[in-house]
Amino acid sequence: MQMASQEQAHVPVRQFTEAEMKRYFSNIPRGAVVTAIIGAVLFIVGFNIQLFLLLGLVLLLIGSGIIAAKVVGSKPTDQEYDAWLVTQAQSLISRAINKLGLDPSQITEQPLQIHGFVLSGMRDAMRYRADEPCTKKGKDGIWRYSVNVYTFFFPEEHHLAAYVNDVNALNQSAHNEMTAEYFYRDVVGATTGDDQDTIMYKGKKYQYRIQRFALRITSGDSIGVSVNAMPMGNKQGSPVFTVLDSGIDQAIARLRMLLRSKKQGGV
Repeated sequence: MQMASQEQAHVPVRQFTEAEMKRYFSNIPRGAVVTAIIGAVLFIVGFNIQLFLLLGLVLLLIGSGIIAAKVVGSKPTDQEYDAWLVTQAQSLISRAINKLGLDPSQITEQPLQIHGFVLSGMRDAMRYRADEPCTKKGKDGIWRYSVNVYTFFFPEEHHLAAYVNDVNALNQSAHNEMTAEYFYRDVVGATTGDDQDTIMYKGKKYQYRIQRFALRITSGDSIGVSVNAMPMGNKQGSPVFTVLDSGIDQAIARLRMLLRSKKQGGV
């Protein structure tokens, strides 16, 4: 979340509807552009031929209508989306405290946070509608995601409380949340590892190497979140997806230090 806090300080935080968010993440379909162009050509070339004139007008209206539906209307800028996402993530902290039933006075330090994503085609995407996981490359070259997953860890004296929830820009009332609480002695460690998964990008499937954070428990369970995605091979057109403010390095370092301290102390 430190991602863009300084840059966002001057950006007013607005609430955006799902329709506005959909326009933000929408790309103009190539088919609509082609349809509009063909329609315009037929309309001009066939000006004296009634059939071509009518067909061209119909195609032009269809293509233009689809394009207009994608781009016409208000939508957030890249900076406004960033600011909106930060406030949504911050609101999850109070939700987490309530869901976990934590006593704020028993929380020994600031919660640790890891910011990840879900992309179309990934196994985790099965929890969402097919049209919900979307990506957008901003004018600043930074990728932004419609489905952002946040994992929070709340260190207590004898326990580590965990909370996972998402911010879904295209379905804002829906949440996939999970709560857990572990004794420090039951936590094996905090690690990162690579996993192979499929990502759908511009209608094509690509194999990706996904970097995932995992908090591993003695029972074999784990809490994980995807933070980076690197295409396998050098296939043209498959970008690298990452989260600049993932917080993964800071969280792992602090968790490892915390676990060593607690286990050495016999907690």
